[in-house]
Amino acid sequence: MNEENKRSFSKAQEGWGELRHCAGFIGQIGGWNRNEPCEAGILSVWKDLHCHQRFMQHQHDEIFAKSDQGSTYTNISVDIFESISNIGTTDITDFVDKGKLLRVAECSVENVKRDRFEQVLKDAGNRGMIPGMLSGAFGKRQNGRYMAASLWDNEDSHQRYADKELPALINESGVKDSAQRISVSLMELHPKWAVI
Repeated sequence: MNEENKRSFSKAQEGWGELRHCAGFIGQIGGWNRNEPCEAGILSVWKDLHCHQRFMQHQHDEIFAKSDQGSTYTNISVDIFESISNIGTTDITDFVDKGKLLRVAECSVENVKRDRFEQVLKDAGNRGMIPGMLSGAFGKRQNGRYMAASLWDNEDSHQRYADKELPALINESGVKDSAQRISVSLMELHPKWAVI
């Protein structure tokens, strides 16, 4: 995606406000990937899979066509994760319009290690949030893929976490022993893409 397409994509993404009228829609945020500046990331939260499927069948195509977004990018990938738990006591959707950065970590876990891995995630979530983290959530797919999404109020807080606290958490939790592959994206959130 070139700069011209980035501008067009961004403008089209601002046109998804109609989502707020869809049954079961909770909130959506998105922005540009810091490591891949021409890659956009969108996190959309729905009440349940049934509501999302109904939206896809009855409303998505009309909103998409109105935005003319299809002409602004070359490829797209959509993954659906079921919520396992929140990080701390607040729901991530309470902060969708307040975060500056969205960190998304994904990993695959071998079948025999999934129960232990999920317990580690729940324990980490129960410990609460790190200073500067507004909220976060863990999700899973049936194929052994997991996601941790966290919202941050500023770059410094996130960097402190990444440098000092995350390595200790990974060590302590044994996540490295369970996960086969870990990928991390850091999205600089675009305020006009938020739909709440």
